[in-house]
Parts: sequence; C-alpha cells; structure tokens
Amino acid sequence: MLIDMHAHSHLSKGCELDPRAVLERAALFGLDGVAFTETNTQDGCDELFEIGAKSKLKVFVGLELVTDRGQYLCFFPKPELAPEPVQMWGSNREKPWSAAECLPKVKALGAAIVAARPYDRDSQNPAMDFIRSLGVLSAVEGYNARVKQTSNDLAVEAAAALKLPCVGGSDARGSLDEVGRGATLFKRPVQTQAELVAELQKGDFWPVMAGDLPRLTRPGEAQAARKSGGGGRGGGGKRRRR
Repeated sequence: MLIDMHAHSHLSKGCELDPRAVLERAALFGLDGVAFTETNTQDGCDELFEIGAKSKLKVFVGLELVTDRGQYLCFFPKPELAPEPVQMWGSNREKPWSAAECLPKVKALGAAIVAARPYDRDSQNPAMDFIRSLGVLSAVEGYNARVKQTSNDLAVEAAAALKLPCVGGSDARGSLDEVGRGATLFKRPVQTQAELVAELQKGDFWPVMAGDLPRLTRPGEAQAARKSGGGGRGGGGKRRRR
C-alpha cells in the first residue's frame, strides 16, 4: 500500500493547496492514501477525515512539529483528541519549541514520531545528528522529494545507525505538481488512523521515489544513492517511475 506520508493543504500557514485536489493528483500516480501533516497543528482534522470519507484514497492526519532541533511528523491514533502544541507549550513566536521537551511528551501521548528532512540545511534549525541521540523515534524520513538527494542519503545512513526504518513523502506544499513525487510502501494494508500508527511502530515499510532522482552534486553519488536502498529496518528507498 502506497501512502504519501508528508503532504500539506490550506490548513498549513503559507500553503494554499485544496486537500481534494491533492487527493485527486495523488490518485493519478497510483497512491492509495495521503497523510496530511500540517505545520504545528491538527486543527481541521475533522474536515480532512470528512473529505477522506468521500474519496477513493485513504486520508490520514498528522502534524509537522517545528522545533529548535528539527522538524518531526507526529501521528496520533486519535488526532481529534490530541492537544494542540500551542496548548501544551504556549506560543512559539519568540522562540521555537524545545525538541528535548516536546518529543517525549508527544511520545507519551501515544504518537508515532518521524524525523522529517533531518539533514536539510535549507530548512530552519535542521536536526542533523541530534536525531542520533533520540530514543523516541519510530522512523526517519529517508526520502523527501523537496530536498537534495545528498540530504536524503544522510538521513538513510542515520536511520541505519539507529536501526530504524525510513518513510518517504512529497512534502507537497507549493504546487500540485509536487504531489506524487514521494511515498511510503507499507507491507500490509492500512485502513485507519490507528492502524497507521501501529504500522509505523512495527517498521515494515520503505520509502519510494517517483520520477527522476534529483540532480546530485558530485560524480558517483547517483550510484551511491541507488545502492543505499534496502528492505526492513534501516532500509533505503525503492525506485518507482511514473
């Protein structure tokens, strides 16, 4: 089962994508589901689940938690019952929330946590090797279609060191053209939000690249990127063309 584990809609600040259009676009690429991971919020999850009830694709909901040490995709079994980050830690306008404080709390609330684009130097406060010190992760985002392949490769290496599986996603937020460029292949069917969290904790999934690999910066890296794939925990990405 193919699910884009990292997508945004108009419920995220700065994004104007209609979730219905995202699902329609994802269906064109053969995806079975989309996880909407809005920035720092799950407010609007009722709207997303209602849209999903009328769609051929499964809809899942998470949030992309932005901290002082990276970004993290957080998936709760019942997102409609989970407190909003601002309710737990107050405003983040003056300074970002502390990863060291927030992530254990999120884990204690039953969420599966995925380190998102940890080695993307173009993002604010990237996690980098900080994720190697975390004991709360269920997975690492090994393929994000918006970041450089070298950054994805470093994420895969970190996941292997942590003996964690990798997910993949489009991180679509600026254009519908971004939808369908990355996904996660789950070994078993995932029908509900609770099943998604359970599968993330089991680890039987792999990142999937769609289309051509991003341009690499040094000779020989294309071969290294392709060899970074593998199955099971710590595995890299599979190749999938449109």
